[in-house]
Amino acid sequence: MAKDLNVNLLDDHIINILRKFMIFADLSMDEIKDLLSLEAKYQKKIAKLCMYKEGETVIKEGDFDCWSFWVVKGSYEVIQADKLVASFSKPGEIFGEMSVLEGIPRTASVIAKTKGVCLCIDMSVIENFQGSHIADTISKGFYNVILGRLNRSKDKMLEEKQRLELKYADLLDFERRIQEKAKK
Repeated sequence: MAKDLNVNLLDDHIINILRKFMIFADLSMDEIKDLLSLEAKYQKKIAKLCMYKEGETVIKEGDFDCWSFWVVKGSYEVIQADKLVASFSKPGEIFGEMSVLEGIPRTASVIAKTKGVCLCIDMSVIENFQGSHIADTISKGFYNVILGRLNRSKDKMLEEKQRLELKYADLLDFERRIQEKAKK
């Protein structure tokens, strides 16, 4: 089971890492500390830092929850039907967001490949804080990250389509040459 990090572990180094996340780009250091501190109205409602042991399950396929996970430290593998489908290790990368967006149970498991730390954000309670600068910033950042991921996927699909079109043109040319030789 993930261990919530003690508020005393929230040193400036961790806060500076979090400030580099697109989701927190518009938040001050004090606002990030407020979001994660024990005294803040947000504590246990929107965000928490969790530490994972090597081999620990972060997300279990089939479970239903509304948490998204942002890599702070460590390496994580996404496993679906016993196959590795993705991995995350760069600070600021997000996983677990698709079932949050679609409102469906988890479609894959995520395992901590190494000891690590994630910023966990409960997206189901963001709307309870709408109008607050912190919640609005988190929502905007979350959707910007998702939009960026969708755009990268679209670009990859277009590149693959172009590659397949070239292969198909080569095959048609090859077929034409074979037919010409067969006629001779």
